[in-house]
Amino acid sequence: MKELYEALIDGVPAEPKVRHACRGRWQSFVETEDGAGIASLLIPGKVPYEDTEVLAEWAGRPLRDLAARILGEGQERALGCAALNAWYNARARLDACGASRIPPWIDEGHAFREMEPQCRGKLVSTIGHFNGTRFLRDLRELRVFEQEPGPGDYPEEKEEELLPGSEIVFITGMALTNGTMPHVLELSAGARVFLSGPSVPVTPAWFRFGVEALFGMTVWDVAGCRRAVEEGSGREIWKYVGKSVLKAPGR
Repeated sequence: MKELYEALIDGVPAEPKVRHACRGRWQSFVETEDGAGIASLLIPGKVPYEDTEVLAEWAGRPLRDLAARILGEGQERALGCAALNAWYNARARLDACGASRIPPWIDEGHAFREMEPQCRGKLVSTIGHFNGTRFLRDLRELRVFEQEPGPGDYPEEKEEELLPGSEIVFITGMALTNGTMPHVLELSAGARVFLSGPSVPVTPAWFRFGVEALFGMTVWDVAGCRRAVEEGSGREIWKYVGKSVLKAPGR
């Protein structure tokens, strides 16, 4: 676990400072001079916070220090993930590493629509319940693992038994925030692994850990996104956020 998280934290330079940080009802938001990042909060029972909170004590402090909170406790981890995304998912960094930037009006199922032909006839597993699986066709089997399983889902405890042997695995970025990502990647060894969601830092560092492609988020309208988080918006936030896609070379 430590190697993966330290690689992500160490990739954030010491110089950038936090301009603004906020805990919304559904997401954390962190803004710097050249971009912003969001990350989904860990919300048991899918019941959001009743209010929002501006975290003024972080203004002017090093972004790397806030990113290190991904190793903290509770919702500090989501704030740390948003700080990582404020660095990695800023437009300048996405362009520098060759990531594609996709406008906000492309729906959130983009990862599954793009990968659909490669999933046909395969045993596909998802860590997290993705609405985008509706785009998948003619699978050998679909296994969905959830911490709070719904009808047809497998509980998280079944990953140890049922995740190995999967041919394709889609992992929610929230696995980074809740600390399960390193073990899920170990269980997915041998599969083609894709990360998807607003909490995914889009960086080639992932390729060292067996990930083939990243489908993350980039904040297109920083002021609009900040306002939406502070006002407690849920799904409405996506109109301020585009998609970013990075694939391992040669894949």
